[in-house]
Amino acid sequence: MKKKILVVDDEQDIREIIKIALAQDGFQVLEADNGKTAIELAKKEKPDLITLDIMMPNIDGFQVAKIIKEDPTTVDIPIIILSVLSQDKNKFMQGIADYISKPFKPDELVTKIKEAIEKSGLANKSKNILVIDDDPDVIDIITISLKDKGFLLVSASDGAEALEKLKIFIPNLIILDINMPKINGYELIKRLKKEPKFNTIPIIVLTGTYISKQDIEHGLTLGATKYLTKPFTIDALVKEIEESLCPEQKS
Repeated sequence: MKKKILVVDDEQDIREIIKIALAQDGFQVLEADNGKTAIELAKKEKPDLITLDIMMPNIDGFQVAKIIKEDPTTVDIPIIILSVLSQDKNKFMQGIADYISKPFKPDELVTKIKEAIEKSGLANKSKNILVIDDDPDVIDIITISLKDKGFLLVSASDGAEALEKLKIFIPNLIILDINMPKINGYELIKRLKKEPKFNTIPIIVLTGTYISKQDIEHGLTLGATKYLTKPFTIDALVKEIEESLCPEQKS
């Protein structure tokens, strides 16, 4: 099946140059001449990659990238930024696959696209994580730290919100707090383990310092994979994540 590329630029000549280069290399090309159309096509078509111009009217490339990366249904799509502004590069250290300055060589762009798709495919096989905690500070710390280590994060503030997110996003691993409003961690684990599409997902439980041995055993019996006590270090969390995703690598 042909890889699908969404080319976003308000200049038709630029889109045509990219389209010809990609078509010659066997890619299917979708086009958008504005940010609104780009966001709609990203959600509808789920392209394998997006090339994105920055300087566009109404919704610029910065806003488009932000919206796409905050949506659980499009967060995994790699984005390559195209811009005539060299200072733009510093604004995209997080969540962007690559940056190319205009003017560019079409063959070099195609090479960058192939590399980004390959890297994305490898990364996304096992690095999508759903973080569930009613403490926004915990969410922020985990999200920022794990994104810097190459993980893709979606967050929820309680069990009910998590279930809504899971309707559109199936993670490779779940990190959850136990004491949450509406649906607590134990109840959420119980529900997930009853669903065939979720019951094999590893679950790391975050707990407070004072948790009984009985509570830990209860969580493990329900289907939790590991426990991690707050406060914890990010290195310790990453170790637990890697062991949960690849148990054969556990030393």
